[in-house]
Amino acid sequence: MPDANVVVFDFDLTLTRWETARRFFKGLLRRQPWRLAALIVALPLLAPMLLVPRTRRLPMRCAVWLATFGRSREAMQALAQAHADAVFAGDEALFIAPAVARLREHLVQGDRVVIATGCWEPLARALLVHGGLGEVPLVASTLRPLCGGWVSEQHCLGENKIPMLAARGCAPPWAMAYTDHHADLPLLRHSAQWCLVSPTPDCLQRIETALATRAQVLAWRG
Repeated sequence: MPDANVVVFDFDLTLTRWETARRFFKGLLRRQPWRLAALIVALPLLAPMLLVPRTRRLPMRCAVWLATFGRSREAMQALAQAHADAVFAGDEALFIAPAVARLREHLVQGDRVVIATGCWEPLARALLVHGGLGEVPLVASTLRPLCGGWVSEQHCLGENKIPMLAARGCAPPWAMAYTDHHADLPLLRHSAQWCLVSPTPDCLQRIETALATRAQVLAWRG
């Protein structure tokens, strides 16, 4: 559908009720106490990095490396699938019903919908399949092996979303974008229309100030 309108949805906290990758990797750390203990030992070194914008993401990357150390690609993919199975076997709904309904409305209208997310691709895909959205194109983060663990390869976040979407045949400008976070400002700048899903007050202020316009807010998370 080369002439269709492209509609970009963020994933975490836009279509979902929680940050999926964070919950997944926390679960991996907790599965084996030694991993969590190693992270706690490293905290005095990692915590100060959170105060500096340039190094703010390093503690999270270290946590992901510790959570994945010693695990093969096949083992990681199996763990992602098992996590998705457990999420949908539980009582707490992952997907936000109004958000999914809106996504499906776009599909019915003939729009070309794509999900762009910082979540790890195998995990996001497994969750989408469980949620009945497995047919929706997905552009997501990837990991690469490093010293026995896994670290970020392509992080589908902020400015990075633009070339990653373009590489998958969804180059800007886009007709519509949905997100919950000001990290997606680059995405919004290239979208003819956009909506914020239950943004925090700080997020709302940042985006409205940066784009010099009032946001359309969708209170889908209550």
